[in-house]
Amino acid sequence: MFNELLKERLLDAHLEFFRKDKKKFLIHRILYAVVVTMLYAMVIMVIKMPIWLIGLPVAFFIGWKFAYLKLLSTKNNIDVKNSFLFPQFLQSFIALLPSSGNVYQTLKTTLNYTPDPLDKELIKLIQKIEKGNDRNAYLAFANYIGSSEAYMVMNMIYQFSEQGVEKESIQELERYIQNLQENKVDELIQHKMNASDKFGLFPILISLFLVIGFAGVVFMHSMMNVTDALNTMPK
Repeated sequence: MFNELLKERLLDAHLEFFRKDKKKFLIHRILYAVVVTMLYAMVIMVIKMPIWLIGLPVAFFIGWKFAYLKLLSTKNNIDVKNSFLFPQFLQSFIALLPSSGNVYQTLKTTLNYTPDPLDKELIKLIQKIEKGNDRNAYLAFANYIGSSEAYMVMNMIYQFSEQGVEKESIQELERYIQNLQENKVDELIQHKMNASDKFGLFPILISLFLVIGFAGVVFMHSMMNVTDALNTMPK
């Protein structure tokens, strides 16, 4: 994420994903940059260390990047949610499919068991199918999920809609979904473990920052005393 935050190669793609206007996003970036710069300047004035005003460009840069950081973070959270919601969606779909034998009707019923944010994309898929059963509609849904497994599964579902539902095909899809679900459970466990490690790192960094800050204050105070003593010595 840090590399993308600096280079912003996916900016246009993310703005399109969230349907954000590029000019409005630019205005938000400028506002964030100005606010962070002003806050930084106010802190410098309060502590009466004008030498640190040389850091104003850095403060502006941080504020400028903050808007994109929020965008990246939101996109990442959606991707993580969808990666776990997609297997659940497939389980509901495969459980309901035999009762109707119709992909379109099954998708509409599955919508009742699909949570946010995946439900919004499923609604788009259903609306596209109503206009015409096009493979691209299924692939667009897979593209939203953003995994190779999604492309394969949605292509299979499209084949069901065109050629009909066969028992052997359903069983094959069921086995694949089961493996996908097991892999996602393992991934979820690993994700939570990594998150715990990251949260544990914050207290360490805060403690280190406080220790370094305290040492810096003590050093500066000592140097001021030494300077005062040198100034008061007879020449």
